[in-house]
Amino acid sequence: MRPCSDSLACLGLAHLSSLRCVADSARERLLGLLHGRRGFAWAVCLASFITPRILASDTPTRAPLTSAAEVRALSADEARGAVPVRLRGVVIGEADPEGIALVIQDETEGIYIQGPAEQIAGIGRGDLIELEGVTDPGGFAPYVVAGSLRRLGAAGRLPEPIVVSLDALNAGQMDARWVEFSGIVRSVEPKTATDNAPPPPGTRYEPPPGGAPQARGPKVKLKLAAGSARVIVQINSDLRPEDFVDAEVRVRGLCFNLHNHNRQFVKPFVQVPHGVEVAIEQRPPSEPFSTEPRPVASLLQFDQLSGKQGHRVHVRGVVVHHRPGATLWVRDHDRSLRVETTQAEVLHPGDVVDVLGFPALGGYSAVLEDAVFRKRAAAAPPEPHVLADVSDALRTDADLVQLEARLIDVRRFPDGVALALDWRGTTVRAQIDLPERAAPPAAWATGSFVRLAGVCSVLTDEAGPLGGLWEPRAFRLLLRSPADLVVLQPPPWWTAERVVWVLAAFLAVALAAVGAVMLASRRRLKEQEHRRAMAEAEFTAILSERNRVAREIHDTLSQNLGAISVQLELARTHAGEISAPARNHLASAHKFARAALAEARESIWNMRSQILERCDLGEALEGILKRMTEDTDVTPHMRVEGDRRRLSPVIENNLLRIGQEAITNASQHAHPTRIDVSLSFDGRSVRLAIEDDGTGFEVGAQPGGERRSFGLVGMRERAELLGGTFEVTSAPGRGTRVLVVVSA
Repeated sequence: MRPCSDSLACLGLAHLSSLRCVADSARERLLGLLHGRRGFAWAVCLASFITPRILASDTPTRAPLTSAAEVRALSADEARGAVPVRLRGVVIGEADPEGIALVIQDETEGIYIQGPAEQIAGIGRGDLIELEGVTDPGGFAPYVVAGSLRRLGAAGRLPEPIVVSLDALNAGQMDARWVEFSGIVRSVEPKTATDNAPPPPGTRYEPPPGGAPQARGPKVKLKLAAGSARVIVQINSDLRPEDFVDAEVRVRGLCFNLHNHNRQFVKPFVQVPHGVEVAIEQRPPSEPFSTEPRPVASLLQFDQLSGKQGHRVHVRGVVVHHRPGATLWVRDHDRSLRVETTQAEVLHPGDVVDVLGFPALGGYSAVLEDAVFRKRAAAAPPEPHVLADVSDALRTDADLVQLEARLIDVRRFPDGVALALDWRGTTVRAQIDLPERAAPPAAWATGSFVRLAGVCSVLTDEAGPLGGLWEPRAFRLLLRSPADLVVLQPPPWWTAERVVWVLAAFLAVALAAVGAVMLASRRRLKEQEHRRAMAEAEFTAILSERNRVAREIHDTLSQNLGAISVQLELARTHAGEISAPARNHLASAHKFARAALAEARESIWNMRSQILERCDLGEALEGILKRMTEDTDVTPHMRVEGDRRRLSPVIENNLLRIGQEAITNASQHAHPTRIDVSLSFDGRSVRLAIEDDGTGFEVGAQPGGERRSFGLVGMRERAELLGGTFEVTSAPGRGTRVLVVVSA
C-alpha cells in the first residue's frame, strides 16, 4: 500500500500547489482592481477573506509566525510566499486605505494589516485583537493580509511610542512604527485630491478612490522641520495655520513612507490617529507681522544670544521680481533675498512688502522658505546695480544687476530662452521665461552688443573650501521681461554664422573644382592610355615588319654577301697567276664585300630585338655589356634594383637601344677600365644609368673619335619619345654618366 499512499500524497501536493497559484492570481487581480478603479474596496476584503482559507488547505510546512518582528524580518521573496501568520496585538490606529487597513503592535514590533472591511469596521484604537492571515511583500516592507480578525476587548493601556528625531524618520527604518518626535511647524495646508490619488500597485499607504468608507472629517498636512530634516504629518482635524505655523510641537503618530518601484525609500510621512492631539510646546507670536523686521544682511549670521534658530523671521523690502506661486525677490537697503512662497497674489517691481519665512541657505546666500507676505505700498521699481567684476556679483546675489556684454548664443527651450554672453572675457549665462510658442525678439541676434538687467544668482557648483571665505567665480542672470535686454549695437555683417556660410560656399566651389580637375585628369589619362595602346600596336606592327625585313636580308642579301666574300677570298688565294693590279682589285672587292656584310648584320641587329623575346630588359643589357667587354681590359658591372617586371615593348626596346648605344660608345671611344650599368624599378618609373671612368668629353662640344650613326642625339630622341628625361654628365678625364628616367 505504500506506493498508493505516495501517489496520493504527490497528487495532493500538486493539487495544493495549484490552489496556491489560484489564490495568488486571484489576490493580485483583486488588488489590481482596487488600485486601478474607483468603487472596488470590496475587492481587497474578498481577497483578504478567500486567500487564507484557500491557503489553509496547504501542507503546513512551517508553523505560523506569531510576532510582528518575525513578519518584518522576512525578505521580500519569503513574504511573497504567503507565510501563515497568527498575531495578537493592540490597535494603534487606522491606516490608508481607510476602512480596510490598520496598524497593531505586539510585544515586539508594529505591523501594518489589511483585512475585510466588515471586520475592521468594528475595531477601534486601543482594542486588543487576534488575527490570522498570510504575509505579503508590500511595496517597501512586509505586511499581513488578514483573513479573520477577532476583537478580544479593550487593551486598557496603549504602548508608549518610540521617541525619535526627524533625522531617524528620514532614515527609512520606521515603517509602521508608533513614534513620537518634535519639530517646528513650517506650514499647514489642507489635504488635496492629489494627495488621495490611487498609488501604483504595491503601494498601500494612500487611501483608495471612491467606494471605500469615507474619511471621518477634514484632514490637514503639517510640514515639520528640525535642522535640515523635514517630514509631512497628516492630521484628521481642522487646524488654523496661525495657531501652528512657527510653533514648536510634539507629535505622536504612525510612520509610513513614500517609495519607488525598486522598493527604495524616498521620504517619510506620519499619520496621526483619530483622537490623538498635537501638543504645542511653544506657541508662535500672535501678531508676527507686527514684530520689528530684521535686516536681510543679518540672516544666518553668528548670533549666540538669540536662541531662536529654525523659527520664522520678519523682513521688509522692495520687490525686485515675482513669480506668483513660486518665488519672490526683495531688496532692503543694500542686500536682497530670495523668498520661496506658494502665495498666489501678484506683486510688481517696486511694491513694498512684509515677508515672514524660515531662513535657510540657498545656493550661496540666505533664502526664506515656506514664506508668506503682505503688501504695504507701491513705489518706483528699484534701479539695478552695475557690475564691475565678478566679486560684485557675490555681494549682489538675489539682487537686480546690470551689465553690458556681447551676445554669443541664443537658444529656445520649452519654458523660455537661454542666453550666453561674453562679459569681459567671462561667459555669463542668462535666462528669460517666455510662453511656449513665443519667440525671442528678432533683434536678439548673436554678435550684438547688449545691455541687460536681471536677478543675479551666484553659481556654487564647486564644493568650496573646507573653511574660511567661499568665493565662487561664476553667476547667472534671470531676466524679468524682454525689456530687460536692450541692443546697443547690432552684430557686424561678418557674424560667425555668415562666415560659416561663406566658408561653406568656398568649400563647395573648391570641391567642385577638385571634382572637375579629377574628371579632366581621368579623361586625359584615358586618352593617354588610348594613345599609348595605339602607339604600342603601331610599334608592334612596325617591329614585326622590321623583323620580317631583317629575316629577308639575313636569308638573301647577307647570305649572298657572305658567299661573295668567300669567293673573293678564294680568288685571292689563287691570285698568283694574275697580275698585281688584278690582285689589288680583288683585295678591294673582298674588303667592300666584308664591309657590306658587316653593315647588313648591323642593320639586322638594329631592325629586330630578338634578345627581348628570350629574356627581360635587365638580362638583355647584361648580355650586351658582357659581349662588348669580352676579351678586353674593361670590367663590367650590372645591377638591377627594385621589383623586376616586364615593360611595354616600346619602352623595353627603346631603353635597350639607349643602353646598347651608351655601352658601345663607352667601350669604343672612352677607353675605360670599368663600365657600370644600373637598372632601377621604382613604383611607376624606371631608371637606367650607364657610367664609365673613361676619358670623358665636354658635354656641349662634339665628342671626338669615330662615332656610330646612333649617337647622343638618337638616345635623347628615344628618351623624349617615351616621355622621359635624358641626362649626360661628363668632363674630360672624369668619365661619362648617361641617365634615363621614364614612367612605366
